Amino acid sequence: MNFVAFVNQKGGVGKTTACRTLSSMLAKKGKKVLVIDLDPQQTLSISIGAVNDRFDYETPSIYSVLAEDLPIEQSIFTTGDNYDIIRSDNRLYSYNGEGIFRVDEVLAFADDPIGLHSYMMNKCKRLTDPSTDDKHKLRRQIKRIAEYYDFILCDTNPDLGWVLTTVLMSAPVVNLIVPAFAEDSSREAIIALDRSIKTIMAHDLSQKINILGVLLTKYENNNLSKFYREALIETSEAIGTSLFNTVIPKSVAVPEAMAFKNDLFDGRGGTILNQYQKFCDEFLERIENI
Repeated sequence: MNFVAFVNQKGGVGKTTACRTLSSMLAKKGKKVLVIDLDPQQTLSISIGAVNDRFDYETPSIYSVLAEDLPIEQSIFTTGDNYDIIRSDNRLYSYNGEGIFRVDEVLAFADDPIGLHSYMMNKCKRLTDPSTDDKHKLRRQIKRIAEYYDFILCDTNPDLGWVLTTVLMSAPVVNLIVPAFAEDSSREAIIALDRSIKTIMAHDLSQKINILGVLLTKYENNNLSKFYREALIETSEAIGTSLFNTVIPKSVAVPEAMAFKNDLFDGRGGTILNQYQKFCDEFLERIENI
């Protein structure tokens, strides 16, 4: 199983479109694919048809797995397109993992300070043990189903907080694709992401996180874009990765496909579909060479 996450704390850079299109292309190549939507905006889940109501808290989701500890296999939605999805939930906006202590827990030991101390020590131990802590919960759950999939792809929220930290620890080897614009804010976002990765790997020496590459999206063939592309090439090389050779041009086909719940195969993909196909081939080559 190859675990791949689309990450960038800057929103609107094409993470969801790239994740959905790549998963569809891999499925059409005969690969078994699971997509996990970890963005509380739920755009991917809605576009695929896994979510009809943003405030549906009854249907199992990735939030159910993380917050309620529902077995991950009970949250899988089959799309009918030869790949599966675990839908998102807008409650992920406020979820930051299990707290160390709640007030009611402490008050329950009001007359038992020795019992409170024992309880605190046991809970601290559990929250820092990889076999029980929240940061590794998704990793433990994915392990249950990993053998059934060739690829597990994650769409993530535009943030460097708790949810992304969980994603970066979701498998022994986590591969990242960073969709980005040809602009200075993307360069700064890549540098911030690299710092987060280094922090996680410094605290867990067994964790491997690879940035497969930076994917330029909504690219316009003008001098300003070419200038920032060169700057992003330098930034990517400085953190040990590179830009994908394929660039995704700006196109109305993308918002149309998302709005009508189609993938690019179903609409007038044209040039952008051809570019995504080249990206898929390049992605597979990089995965094989890890």
